[in-house]
Amino acid sequence: MDRSVTAMELNKRSVFSARLRRLLCILLAVFCLPVFGCKKVSNSFPQLPTTSSSETPETSETSTVIVEASSEITIASSLSYETCQYLAKLYFAKQQGMLAEGVNGETVDLEYLDTIDLPFVLHTYGTSENGCDTDTLRQWKNSGDMPDIFLTNTFDQAVSEGYAMPISDYIADNRLLSADRVYTEQIYQFFCRGQQYGIPYQTSAAVLFCDMEVLRQAEVYTVPFQLNTVMFHDLLEKLSGLNAEEMTVLPFYQVSSLLPYLPSSLYRSRYLSASSEDDRKETAYRESFDYADQLIRSGFSYESMTEEMKENFFTGLSPLLSRKVGVWAGTTDEIPVYDNYMPNTLNVMALPASTDESNCVPVLVCYPLCVSSSCKNPDLACELAAFIALDEDAQLLITRVTKREGYLPCISSPIVWKNYAAVQKYGTYMMQFQELMDQAIYIPAVSESERFGKDQEYISDEYSRLYPITEEEEV
Repeated sequence: MDRSVTAMELNKRSVFSARLRRLLCILLAVFCLPVFGCKKVSNSFPQLPTTSSSETPETSETSTVIVEASSEITIASSLSYETCQYLAKLYFAKQQGMLAEGVNGETVDLEYLDTIDLPFVLHTYGTSENGCDTDTLRQWKNSGDMPDIFLTNTFDQAVSEGYAMPISDYIADNRLLSADRVYTEQIYQFFCRGQQYGIPYQTSAAVLFCDMEVLRQAEVYTVPFQLNTVMFHDLLEKLSGLNAEEMTVLPFYQVSSLLPYLPSSLYRSRYLSASSEDDRKETAYRESFDYADQLIRSGFSYESMTEEMKENFFTGLSPLLSRKVGVWAGTTDEIPVYDNYMPNTLNVMALPASTDESNCVPVLVCYPLCVSSSCKNPDLACELAAFIALDEDAQLLITRVTKREGYLPCISSPIVWKNYAAVQKYGTYMMQFQELMDQAIYIPAVSESERFGKDQEYISDEYSRLYPITEEEEV
């Protein structure tokens, strides 16, 4: 089978050196942070090198990996075959010192990269923007065509079902994971069973979307990116005022969809599980629930409507595409969907902060690159995966040749952030998160996360119980 087609169409292990141990800036002891999914197995934090452990410049950060002439690497991601080829050749060129001084991923001549012969054969599979799911991984494995590197939106299952291999030994000395260039909390998201299983590749943020066409009806012509609960309530009040005589707009769609994020955005809390009785006792969760309940009982939300009202108002259309909803919650990777229907009126706001906080707290979802447990060249696969995800030049090259809307970088490089913002239609909104990333809170919303799935089920059941729909019910 030709591995360059999409899937939809169809020992040398390094140990931690004494030098590395002396220079570790990340705690080796039990780290008191929330864990979820498979992360419940271990509380140990992954060990990361620091930049001070490197005496080499950015242009030669990767270690030398011996590659046999017959080696093959297959990458499953949303990147095209051409882009993956460029990235692999850039990796090889940097490893061999083949780039002229001052040349980086933004300026390297693509025609020059075309002339480079890789010492391994590269194949690619295509995935969705957020990666492959468990069914696809299972299909690949059963057919004997498992990729070596894969972007996934089902991290928990990829680990629990044995599709992803532990990579701690392979990345321990990789200077791309230095603690002053990566967001260590993102690394932690893919650390479980005492091992690292994934490398952060891309991140999306939980936000509020609004349709300015609807807001202008209430004489709201601009909205701030950052707002507090008082400002947010005032905005919904203005939209609700349009319904004085008859219902013309729905101020907010499904307040219940905010609940997973509210404890973090309002109270700067760690992620609180809705399905955990202990977490639900936390003040941040209880007050977040009360806040959501207040919005619903004010008649602002979809939960306030009877089934008859919904049918009459939306006439069978999806509410979020009806152009009758003012504000709704989502994540930035959904921007292309909404922009397709409201290309000139879609606006983005951060989640509301409490009134005594001036800045929002980014609430993020992170998607990893993993290495297959059946990979025959794990040294090379781990090096290449880390390079694609975390190397500054690799990220500059990706933003140069690939269109990605709604994502934040997984490294702190200012030039990478600048380029991410420059190539995105909604980049000015995304750039607002740059200075707040060290405060970010991550939620286990990667598809098929067992814990997050249970949380969503609990929230749905709880709101169905609290707001039962009857035909006689009135807002």
